[in-house]
Amino acid sequence: MSPLLFARSSMLVVRSSLVAMLVVASLVAPVWAQQTQAPQTTGASDSQTDRVDLIALSTRQPAPDSPPEQLRFDVTVKYQLESNDSGIMLLFVFENSSENSTQQSSSGIPISRGTGKLQLAIDYTLHPGLRSLTIVAGMFQKPQKLLAWVSTNPIDMAPWPGRVAFEKAMTARLQGDFAAAEQQLSQAITDAPDTGNYYYWRGDTRVRLSEYDGAVADFSKSLELAPNDRASRVARGVAWLWSGDPQDAVTDLSTVIASNGVPDGVTAWAYRARGLAYANLGQSEAAVADYQQYLALAPSANDRDQVAAWITQLSS
Repeated sequence: MSPLLFARSSMLVVRSSLVAMLVVASLVAPVWAQQTQAPQTTGASDSQTDRVDLIALSTRQPAPDSPPEQLRFDVTVKYQLESNDSGIMLLFVFENSSENSTQQSSSGIPISRGTGKLQLAIDYTLHPGLRSLTIVAGMFQKPQKLLAWVSTNPIDMAPWPGRVAFEKAMTARLQGDFAAAEQQLSQAITDAPDTGNYYYWRGDTRVRLSEYDGAVADFSKSLELAPNDRASRVARGVAWLWSGDPQDAVTDLSTVIASNGVPDGVTAWAYRARGLAYANLGQSEAAVADYQQYLALAPSANDRDQVAAWITQLSS
């Protein structure tokens, strides 16, 4: 098998391993799980024996057919109530840097003296101008006396539009349905046209559909939004190569190799891809040198035998 044909049948794994783990995790956890271990602030009004601690925070669609701008926040808290025989726990949402919460709050859950763990939920609708949200869990003495509270760090909401479609795209990719994944990623881009990660993954999906010109355009947009994203530049180099333009591939891949002081996994894949480009340009010595660098940086690579065979073939 020629190096180029093998490259077409193999997976670009600059990000694939990490995202595969994230996607698998998302199949067994709430959509867009955002775990929070360290709340920003906690407080108690009268008694230091009253306390609320944030254990976990996740988000999901309120229902499978909910619009992408509708979210449900699920919050797990631990509490300690000692100053009163009973109380009530509520969630509130603060938008951007506002000192006043929205009019929305969760349904109150009664609690009794002692310690315990609770799960609370609150629905929220995204809207233009939203930059961040802060979720606050408050313990109250009836009717409205605040006993203790805990707050998340501000949650950056900028990349969230389009996440429903993105999640569906990642699921479709795991199932091998790249055409459906491309459609969902296009929807995610429509919802959030300034999110470079969506362009990256549509570009990678288009490579798998042999839509190389479209892939180059997507990786170029990803680089426009994040000029220092080395993974996008490697991916564009590979797309250039597969589209029949090995010289532009060499340019992108050389930029990646030269951009990092300490070689890493991205550097290794850049060497591998540039070796393919040099081989297709008929520059055998340069190709062999790059393949050797790849094997030195990735000694446990699954394709080690294949790349060694390329080296033998080009050296003979």
